[in-house]
Amino acid sequence: MTSPIEPTDPPTVPEYPQLGDPAFNTKAYTFGSSMAAIVAWISGAVSNAWNNALAAFEAAAAAVAAAVSASTAASQAVAAANFKGVWPAMTGPLNKPACVKHNGRFWMLLNNLADVTTSQPGVSADWTALNVGQVSARISANTSAVAGVFYIATTPGITLTYAGGSWTADDATGGRNASGGGCFINWGAYTVSGETPEAPMSWPNRGRFNAVYDGSTFA
Repeated sequence: MTSPIEPTDPPTVPEYPQLGDPAFNTKAYTFGSSMAAIVAWISGAVSNAWNNALAAFEAAAAAVAAAVSASTAASQAVAAANFKGVWPAMTGPLNKPACVKHNGRFWMLLNNLADVTTSQPGVSADWTALNVGQVSARISANTSAVAGVFYIATTPGITLTYAGGSWTADDATGGRNASGGGCFINWGAYTVSGETPEAPMSWPNRGRFNAVYDGSTFA
């Protein structure tokens, strides 16, 4: 991670003489001769500003990643403490708190059920998806996205595609472009924050995103 750099004190700018000053030539020469050091300091200050902005960006990205990890850990704890089994094999009443597995995902029960067989996770509003076990995947070629994976692009020019995927409300996804160049995201018919993105959407180097599908759009 980039470390911030403390700025140095600016150099002293000599007096610029007024017209008619008896020492005008000497003072003007001193002033002009100091410009090389001043320009060098300004150039260094600009470089430091860029470095420190990059350090702040990386620190913010690390904080977001830590928050995602904490959220995932919390979801895992809830699932482990209240796991009841695989939904298709269950019958009879089921009361919350409860967690089941169905179609490769874990689901948390929101409402008590008199008959669990009448309320299918992913179909009924009685359930919400737990984003348990989100993993990261480094990709170096065009890739079709699936739920619960954070993608890290390592090769410039590749496309991460969401078109044609099977997405359920509360499915999480995300990615970071670490390729050193531009990449692309193809959202297909899906919208992002209710808006239709460019096709494909540009994914700049070091660009990072996290999104959750709410049943109608990624946000």
